[in-house]
Amino acid sequence: MGYKLITIDMDDTLLTTAKEISKKNKVMIQKAIANGTKVVLCSGRPHKAMYDYARSLGIKGNDNYMITNGGAIIENMNGEIFYQKTLGNDFYREFVSFVKEHVFPYCVLDIQGNTYTSGFEFIDNYTIAMAYENGRGLYIKEPEDLAADFKITKAVINGNEQRLDEITDFISRQFSNYFVVRTGVGYLEIFPKNVNKGEAVKYLAQQLEIRLEDVLAIGDRDNDISMLETAGTGIAMGNAQAGVKAVSDYITTDNNHDGVGNAIEKFVIE
Repeated sequence: MGYKLITIDMDDTLLTTAKEISKKNKVMIQKAIANGTKVVLCSGRPHKAMYDYARSLGIKGNDNYMITNGGAIIENMNGEIFYQKTLGNDFYREFVSFVKEHVFPYCVLDIQGNTYTSGFEFIDNYTIAMAYENGRGLYIKEPEDLAADFKITKAVINGNEQRLDEITDFISRQFSNYFVVRTGVGYLEIFPKNVNKGEAVKYLAQQLEIRLEDVLAIGDRDNDISMLETAGTGIAMGNAQAGVKAVSDYITTDNNHDGVGNAIEKFVIE
Protein backbone atom coordinates (compact mmCIF):
# COMPACT_ATOMS: atom_id res chain seq x y z
CA MET A 1 0.00 0.00 0.00
CA GLY A 2 1.33 3.45 -0.87
CA TYR A 3 1.30 5.35 2.41
CA LYS A 4 1.63 9.10 1.95
CA LEU A 5 1.88 10.10 5.62
CA ILE A 6 3.51 8.40 8.61
CA THR A 7 2.87 9.84 12.08
CA ILE A 8 5.18 8.64 14.84
CA ASP A 9 5.05 9.11 18.60
CA MET A 10 8.43 9.86 20.17
CA ASP A 11 8.99 8.67 23.74
CA ASP A 12 9.06 4.87 24.05
CA THR A 13 8.19 4.63 20.34
CA LEU A 14 10.73 6.34 18.08
CA LEU A 15 13.16 6.81 20.95
CA THR A 16 14.90 4.07 22.88
CA THR A 17 14.90 4.05 26.66
CA ALA A 18 18.16 6.03 26.39
CA LYS A 19 16.26 8.72 24.39
CA GLU A 20 18.11 7.90 21.17
CA ILE A 21 16.99 7.07 17.62
CA SER A 22 18.34 3.70 16.56
CA LYS A 23 20.28 3.38 13.32
CA LYS A 24 17.59 1.23 11.68
CA ASN A 25 14.82 3.62 12.69
CA LYS A 26 16.74 6.50 11.13
CA VAL A 27 17.58 4.61 7.93
CA MET A 28 14.01 3.44 7.34
CA ILE A 29 12.51 6.87 8.02
CA GLN A 30 14.98 8.47 5.63
CA LYS A 31 14.14 5.87 2.97
CA ALA A 32 10.44 6.63 3.39
CA ILE A 33 11.11 10.36 3.02
CA ALA A 34 13.24 9.73 -0.07
CA ASN A 35 10.33 7.78 -1.55
CA GLY A 36 8.06 10.80 -1.12
CA THR A 37 6.27 9.83 2.10
CA LYS A 38 5.66 12.66 4.55
CA VAL A 39 6.93 11.78 8.06
CA VAL A 40 5.53 13.73 11.01
CA LEU A 41 6.64 13.35 14.63
CA CYS A 42 3.65 13.51 16.96
CA SER A 43 4.40 14.01 20.65
CA GLY A 44 3.34 15.55 23.92
CA ARG A 45 6.60 17.47 23.78
CA PRO A 46 6.78 21.10 22.61
CA HIS A 47 8.63 22.23 19.47
CA LYS A 48 12.05 22.77 21.05
CA ALA A 49 12.13 19.28 22.58
CA MET A 50 11.36 17.66 19.20
CA TYR A 51 13.25 19.85 16.74
CA ASP A 52 16.74 18.31 16.90
CA TYR A 53 15.38 14.77 16.62
CA ALA A 54 13.33 15.73 13.56
CA ARG A 55 16.27 17.48 11.90
CA SER A 56 18.47 14.43 12.45
CA LEU A 57 15.96 12.43 10.40
CA GLY A 58 15.99 14.92 7.53
CA ILE A 59 12.65 16.49 8.46
CA LYS A 60 13.13 20.21 7.84
CA GLY A 61 11.72 23.26 6.10
CA ASN A 62 8.39 25.03 6.15
CA ASP A 63 6.70 22.24 4.17
CA ASN A 64 7.36 19.65 6.88
CA TYR A 65 5.47 19.52 10.14
CA MET A 66 5.38 18.39 13.75
CA ILE A 67 2.34 17.73 15.91
CA THR A 68 3.35 19.03 19.32
CA ASN A 69 1.92 19.34 22.83
CA GLY A 70 -0.17 16.18 22.53
CA GLY A 71 -2.08 17.42 19.49
CA ALA A 72 -2.77 20.95 20.74
CA ILE A 73 -0.48 22.49 18.12
CA ILE A 74 0.56 21.72 14.54
CA GLU A 75 3.53 23.72 13.32
CA ASN A 76 6.08 23.57 10.57
CA MET A 77 9.76 23.00 11.19
CA ASN A 78 10.34 26.76 11.28
CA GLY A 79 8.00 27.00 14.27
CA GLU A 80 5.12 28.64 12.39
CA ILE A 81 1.85 27.52 14.00
CA PHE A 82 -1.20 26.94 11.82
CA TYR A 83 -3.36 24.86 14.19
CA GLN A 84 -3.71 25.64 17.87
CA LYS A 85 -6.18 24.73 20.62
CA THR A 86 -5.39 25.97 24.09
CA LEU A 87 -6.73 26.47 27.61
CA GLY A 88 -7.04 29.95 29.10
CA ASN A 89 -6.21 31.59 32.40
CA ASP A 90 -9.73 30.91 33.70
CA PHE A 91 -9.00 27.19 33.44
CA TYR A 92 -5.59 27.70 35.05
CA ARG A 93 -7.26 29.35 38.05
CA GLU A 94 -9.78 26.51 38.37
CA PHE A 95 -7.05 23.90 38.03
CA VAL A 96 -4.69 25.51 40.56
CA SER A 97 -7.50 25.77 43.10
CA PHE A 98 -8.22 22.06 42.65
CA VAL A 99 -4.63 20.82 42.93
CA LYS A 100 -3.96 23.01 45.97
CA GLU A 101 -7.00 21.56 47.71
CA HIS A 102 -5.81 18.01 47.04
CA VAL A 103 -2.05 18.71 47.24
CA PHE A 104 -1.20 17.17 43.87
CA PRO A 105 2.20 17.96 42.32
CA TYR A 106 1.48 19.70 39.04
CA CYS A 107 2.63 21.94 36.23
CA VAL A 108 1.21 23.56 33.10
CA LEU A 109 2.88 24.34 29.77
CA ASP A 110 2.48 27.43 27.64
CA ILE A 111 2.65 27.56 23.84
CA GLN A 112 6.44 28.00 23.86
CA GLY A 113 6.94 24.97 26.12
CA ASN A 114 7.71 26.90 29.31
CA THR A 115 6.68 25.08 32.49
CA TYR A 116 4.74 26.81 35.27
CA THR A 117 3.63 25.85 38.76
CA SER A 118 2.43 27.99 41.66
CA GLY A 119 4.80 26.98 44.46
CA PHE A 120 7.88 24.96 45.31
CA GLU A 121 5.71 22.49 47.23
CA PHE A 122 4.12 21.44 43.93
CA ILE A 123 7.42 20.66 42.21
CA ASP A 124 8.57 17.05 42.08
CA ASN A 125 11.10 15.11 40.03
CA TYR A 126 8.59 14.69 37.20
CA THR A 127 8.10 18.45 36.91
CA ILE A 128 11.84 19.02 36.85
CA ALA A 129 12.34 16.26 34.27
CA MET A 130 9.64 17.72 32.02
CA ALA A 131 11.09 21.23 32.17
CA TYR A 132 14.59 19.91 31.47
CA GLU A 133 13.46 17.71 28.57
CA ASN A 134 11.49 20.57 27.04
CA GLY A 135 14.57 22.79 27.12
CA ARG A 136 12.65 25.76 28.47
CA GLY A 137 12.27 27.52 31.80
CA LEU A 138 10.50 26.45 34.99
CA TYR A 139 8.57 29.34 36.55
CA ILE A 140 6.81 29.78 39.89
CA LYS A 141 3.71 31.83 39.05
CA GLU A 142 0.23 32.10 40.52
CA PRO A 143 -2.53 32.54 37.92
CA GLU A 144 -3.01 36.16 38.99
CA ASP A 145 0.68 36.82 38.21
CA LEU A 146 0.03 36.05 34.56
CA ALA A 147 -1.74 37.98 31.83
CA ALA A 148 -5.51 37.62 31.57
CA ASP A 149 -5.06 36.15 28.09
CA PHE A 150 -2.37 33.67 29.19
CA LYS A 151 -2.74 30.42 27.22
CA ILE A 152 -1.62 26.92 28.14
CA THR A 153 -1.48 23.83 25.96
CA LYS A 154 -2.03 21.36 28.78
CA ALA A 155 -2.15 20.87 32.54
CA VAL A 156 -0.22 18.01 34.10
CA ILE A 157 -0.65 16.17 37.40
CA ASN A 158 2.48 14.25 38.30
CA GLY A 159 3.13 11.14 40.35
CA ASN A 160 4.46 7.62 40.27
CA GLU A 161 2.42 5.07 38.34
CA GLN A 162 0.78 3.60 41.46
CA ARG A 163 -0.35 7.04 42.61
CA LEU A 164 -1.70 7.92 39.18
CA ASP A 165 -3.55 4.59 39.04
CA GLU A 166 -5.28 5.62 42.27
CA ILE A 167 -6.36 9.10 41.16
CA THR A 168 -6.94 8.89 37.38
CA ASP A 169 -10.68 8.10 37.61
CA PHE A 170 -11.16 10.85 40.21
CA ILE A 171 -9.38 13.43 38.03
CA SER A 172 -11.34 12.31 34.96
CA ARG A 173 -14.63 12.87 36.81
CA GLN A 174 -13.56 16.26 38.13
CA PHE A 175 -12.54 17.41 34.65
CA SER A 176 -15.17 15.57 32.63
CA ASN A 177 -15.51 18.51 30.21
CA TYR A 178 -11.87 18.08 29.17
CA PHE A 179 -9.74 15.33 27.65
CA VAL A 180 -7.85 13.58 30.47
CA VAL A 181 -5.21 11.01 29.51
CA ARG A 182 -2.14 9.23 30.86
CA THR A 183 0.88 10.03 28.73
CA GLY A 184 4.49 9.24 29.65
CA VAL A 185 5.38 7.50 32.90
CA GLY A 186 4.49 9.86 35.75
CA TYR A 187 2.13 12.18 33.85
CA LEU A 188 -1.65 12.59 33.79
CA GLU A 189 -2.50 15.36 31.36
CA ILE A 190 -5.57 17.53 30.77
CA PHE A 191 -6.38 19.09 27.39
CA PRO A 192 -9.38 20.85 25.84
CA LYS A 193 -12.13 18.33 25.13
CA ASN A 194 -11.43 17.70 21.45
CA VAL A 195 -7.65 17.95 21.56
CA ASN A 196 -5.79 14.73 20.92
CA LYS A 197 -3.31 13.32 18.45
CA GLY A 198 -6.03 11.75 16.31
CA GLU A 199 -7.82 15.05 15.71
CA ALA A 200 -4.52 16.72 14.84
CA VAL A 201 -3.60 13.96 12.37
CA LYS A 202 -7.04 14.23 10.78
CA TYR A 203 -6.65 18.00 10.37
CA LEU A 204 -3.13 17.76 8.97
CA ALA A 205 -4.06 15.01 6.51
CA GLN A 206 -6.95 17.14 5.27
CA GLN A 207 -4.67 20.15 4.77
CA LEU A 208 -2.18 17.98 2.87
CA GLU A 209 -5.02 16.41 0.83
CA ILE A 210 -4.07 12.94 2.03
CA ARG A 211 -6.76 10.33 2.62
CA LEU A 212 -6.79 8.84 6.12
CA GLU A 213 -6.48 5.35 4.62
CA ASP A 214 -3.09 6.49 3.29
CA VAL A 215 -1.87 7.34 6.81
CA LEU A 216 0.20 4.98 8.96
CA ALA A 217 0.55 5.77 12.68
CA ILE A 218 2.86 4.25 15.30
CA GLY A 219 2.54 4.64 19.08
CA ASP A 220 2.68 3.01 22.49
CA ARG A 221 0.50 4.73 25.12
CA ASP A 222 -3.11 5.75 25.79
CA ASN A 223 -2.60 9.19 24.25
CA ASP A 224 -1.68 7.46 20.97
CA ILE A 225 -4.93 5.49 20.69
CA SER A 226 -6.85 8.25 18.90
CA MET A 227 -4.02 8.55 16.36
CA LEU A 228 -3.90 4.80 15.70
CA GLU A 229 -7.68 4.67 15.31
CA THR A 230 -7.71 7.67 12.95
CA ALA A 231 -5.00 6.35 10.63
CA GLY A 232 -5.70 3.81 7.92
CA THR A 233 -3.17 1.55 9.62
CA GLY A 234 -2.36 1.81 13.33
CA ILE A 235 0.74 0.07 14.64
CA ALA A 236 1.44 -0.58 18.32
CA MET A 237 4.92 -0.96 19.69
CA GLY A 238 5.90 -4.24 21.32
CA ASN A 239 6.21 -2.31 24.58
CA ALA A 240 2.80 -0.65 24.14
CA GLN A 241 0.08 -0.71 26.77
CA ALA A 242 -2.56 -3.42 26.39
CA GLY A 243 -5.25 -0.94 25.34
CA VAL A 244 -3.05 0.36 22.54
CA LYS A 245 -2.32 -3.12 21.25
CA ALA A 246 -6.04 -3.92 21.34
CA VAL A 247 -6.92 -1.15 18.84
CA SER A 248 -3.91 -1.64 16.57
CA ASP A 249 -3.75 -3.38 13.20
CA TYR A 250 -0.27 -4.73 13.83
CA ILE A 251 2.21 -5.03 16.71
CA THR A 252 5.85 -4.36 15.90
CA THR A 253 8.94 -4.94 18.05
CA ASP A 254 9.65 -2.74 21.07
CA ASN A 255 11.34 0.66 21.17
CA ASN A 256 14.72 -0.83 22.07
CA HIS A 257 14.61 -3.22 19.11
CA ASP A 258 13.90 -0.97 16.10
CA GLY A 259 10.11 -1.17 16.34
CA VAL A 260 9.54 1.91 14.17
CA GLY A 261 12.13 0.91 11.59
CA ASN A 262 10.78 -2.64 11.38
CA ALA A 263 7.22 -1.38 10.88
CA ILE A 264 8.22 1.07 8.14
CA GLU A 265 10.30 -1.60 6.44
CA LYS A 266 7.35 -4.00 6.44
CA PHE A 267 4.55 -1.62 5.45
CA VAL A 268 6.24 1.16 3.48
CA ILE A 269 9.61 0.11 2.06
CA GLU A 270 8.96 -3.48 0.98
